[in-house]
Amino acid sequence: AGEILDINEARKRIQLQTSSDSNYIIAIREHLHGGTTIETFADPTYIGNVGRFLNHSCEPNLFMVPVRIDSMVPKLALFADRDICAGEELSYDYSGRYHNFLPIEAQGSKQEGKESKKPCFCRTKSCTGFLPFDSSLFHKDGKRK
Repeated sequence: AGEILDINEARKRIQLQTSSDSNYIIAIREHLHGGTTIETFADPTYIGNVGRFLNHSCEPNLFMVPVRIDSMVPKLALFADRDICAGEELSYDYSGRYHNFLPIEAQGSKQEGKESKKPCFCRTKSCTGFLPFDSSLFHKDGKRK
């Protein structure tokens, strides 16, 4: 849920954000057969649906899947990871990790860009202490440092 951005606009906006901003840009990377990667960037700051109000958790009960219907631009769909109790907060891992499907390195190291990272308040047993951080949006070449 959010405004779809190209890489240049995503970099511009992410660098303007401060640690007190409540939204941040979602970077979706789909790795295709043959080594091709499709990148989609969504900014829920101004455009979005109820999904932009869901919080991050290091032990989420939802997972995000890019879904395409009559367009190459994906819709970001959230699905239940398990049975969810009435009144339980809905959450997903902002890094896109799902049952360790993506390596933890995709989030960057705990020390990498620490001054730019936002604190995580999920208080789960596996909490990393920081929200996921994609350093590639801070580098012109798009590589994680």
